[in-house]
Amino acid sequence: MVSLSKASSILFAASSISNHVASAHRMPKDFDAAEFAIKLKKFRADAKIKETKTKANKQVRLTQGKASKAPSRIGNMEPGGTTAETFLDGHEFIPPIAGDSRGPCPFINCMANHGFINRSGQEVPAFDIAVLAMTLFDLPDTMFPPVVNMAIFDGQVEVQQDGQTLLDIERLWNRPGEERDVSMVFPNPGLNFNEENLHIPVSDGFEPNNEEFFIDFRYEVDAPLLKQLTDRSTAGVLTIEDHQEHLRTRILNSLLPDSPEHDMFFVLSDESMHVAANQYLFPVMLLGDMVDDFTSIDTKVVEDLWTQFRFPDGFAPRSVRFGDDFDFEAFNAARQDWQDANVLIALEAFEEGKAVVKHPEGEMEPPASSDAKLVTA
Repeated sequence: MVSLSKASSILFAASSISNHVASAHRMPKDFDAAEFAIKLKKFRADAKIKETKTKANKQVRLTQGKASKAPSRIGNMEPGGTTAETFLDGHEFIPPIAGDSRGPCPFINCMANHGFINRSGQEVPAFDIAVLAMTLFDLPDTMFPPVVNMAIFDGQVEVQQDGQTLLDIERLWNRPGEERDVSMVFPNPGLNFNEENLHIPVSDGFEPNNEEFFIDFRYEVDAPLLKQLTDRSTAGVLTIEDHQEHLRTRILNSLLPDSPEHDMFFVLSDESMHVAANQYLFPVMLLGDMVDDFTSIDTKVVEDLWTQFRFPDGFAPRSVRFGDDFDFEAFNAARQDWQDANVLIALEAFEEGKAVVKHPEGEMEPPASSDAKLVTA
């Protein structure tokens, strides 16, 4: 077993070059939304044809079907059906058991908890996740191979002697990698590296090799952070704008010394801004259930996503739920507009926070928290 073979190095370079991207969170420059819309419709149509043939031939589908007393823990990438009512058949939510692996991405964790990948979260064929992005979320399958390749390059995905690329999703926590500072609900990993903790005397229990104290806390959803987000809801609904304000506040609080979320090792690179720009819009856009409103979602759906890593009951991607009424090109244009807006919000908040830190003696007013809605697509 090797972390990065010659073959995977070539794969990494070839995929990145062929997609003409420098970032794993930016759409390939040669991406054609109209072309992908046709591909997505054909993908869904082929699934219906396959389902019809299976029923006609009275074949038994080898899935984790409802009739099974003990659903398989082996991942099955095929949905249970081609309608909103049947899409999750055989993919019922089952929480992880002791020894299962879960990582920082709520959507990959959902894939495991619903059996689209191994329920253990271990030995997952890494490129299956890129395919599932289209199957589950109507996202271009070309958007995510660079992410997988980065995970290979970072040593999070292990390339087997036979060429398989396998992932234990818990390893996505490792850095460098896809997990960055300013997560929506996970604490920044540098929070415990503060003056107070670093000067705990040995007599008070601080001992060498006590890395768990500085690491393990970040693997759990921070309840106050989640509450900060959900408290922004209006009438039980969270919007893209609510997530944008949460992003802005997260960045400022990470920088400002008086904030309990202040992180003296806070890092926000250009790439991290693009990662956050997508992360802060995905819950609303990917789990919403309206044909042409991509801007709002039930607060309970967001709570369940983060506290249980589960899809909402009756979940199906819009291209399944609405068929030809779903306009992928409009969906993708909105996603790109929101991502671009989020990058600007992140950059402005980062510069604002640094300016406050640079002038701590009141030379400029600290930024006031605002509940005003930010940028609209």
